[in-house]
Amino acid sequence: MVKKRRNFTDVQIVDLSKSKEISYSEIADCVEIGQDHDIDHRVYSIKEQFGQGSIDEIQFEDVSITTQFLRLHSDIVLKQKLTIDFVQLTFLIEGERVISVADCDDIFLTSGDSYMANIKSFNGTSKIAGNKTYKEIKIRLSAAFLMKHGFFNDIKLKELIDDNLIVPISNEMRSILESFDKLNFEGTARLIYLKAKVFEMLAIQVSNYKKEHFKNNSIQSSHRVKKLLCVQKKINQHLEINFSVAELSKEVGMNKTVLNREFLRVFGQTVHEYSINQKIEKAKLLLVNTDLPIYEIAEQIGYKNATHFSAAFKRQEGTSPKKYKTSVL
Repeated sequence: MVKKRRNFTDVQIVDLSKSKEISYSEIADCVEIGQDHDIDHRVYSIKEQFGQGSIDEIQFEDVSITTQFLRLHSDIVLKQKLTIDFVQLTFLIEGERVISVADCDDIFLTSGDSYMANIKSFNGTSKIAGNKTYKEIKIRLSAAFLMKHGFFNDIKLKELIDDNLIVPISNEMRSILESFDKLNFEGTARLIYLKAKVFEMLAIQVSNYKKEHFKNNSIQSSHRVKKLLCVQKKINQHLEINFSVAELSKEVGMNKTVLNREFLRVFGQTVHEYSINQKIEKAKLLLVNTDLPIYEIAEQIGYKNATHFSAAFKRQEGTSPKKYKTSVL
């Protein structure tokens, strides 16, 4: 089933970018603080102006486990600017959220979606849908914690800008997430339990990414090749138009960086190189098989004037259009 992305309206904007740490003080009041051995526990209550709900945060050993259970009056946009380096596991159990960062396509999450990403910094917005239940669990792990336990040795983590970031929450993972609501351990036993669950979740999520990769790889590859062929056809049929990569990527629904990379992989040339080659090849046919003047040939393949066309032709063929025509005929 294709998930339909909603439009965000009646939006409240909250700027959290002044805080260098992850903070909820702008949208919620801290109503409870507790400490049990090496575990810090804070509970926040959402301010009435934004809606109802709570944010529950557990911290230990550079690990943060946050559960957000909300119902907002309206859509909310949280602006954040973070420079801390961490790995985040996000599980959106219910609700909708859109993450927007510079130089990256929007990341749309809805009920049942999850991701694991290495976030070295973050400067963007997070839009949460209002007027509906929103439940999300985030696990944030510092780079130091992961290094200490050897998780960077053989695991290549995705970043927010990477393809195929979103994977479904598996049944196995759901069982663990539900266990956080039924946590009855105290003291050292609670700490051991939480650490064990964090390690288990890391292992399961890494496995989920591998399963999704193998399951979707052939399907995604087929869809992607079809899009690349559409781009190739568009260029071939309209050599008089100088399409930008951005225009072509928008038309076929691909990130422009991905389009260029995959086009190069499949056709051995970037989009621009392919377009120029096709233009020059058509020009060669017109030079040999017609008596069209140079300026008309230039117009037919998208050059503003004969001078620009002649310069491009010479760069490609090592000779001018006139000399080429003479040498062939």
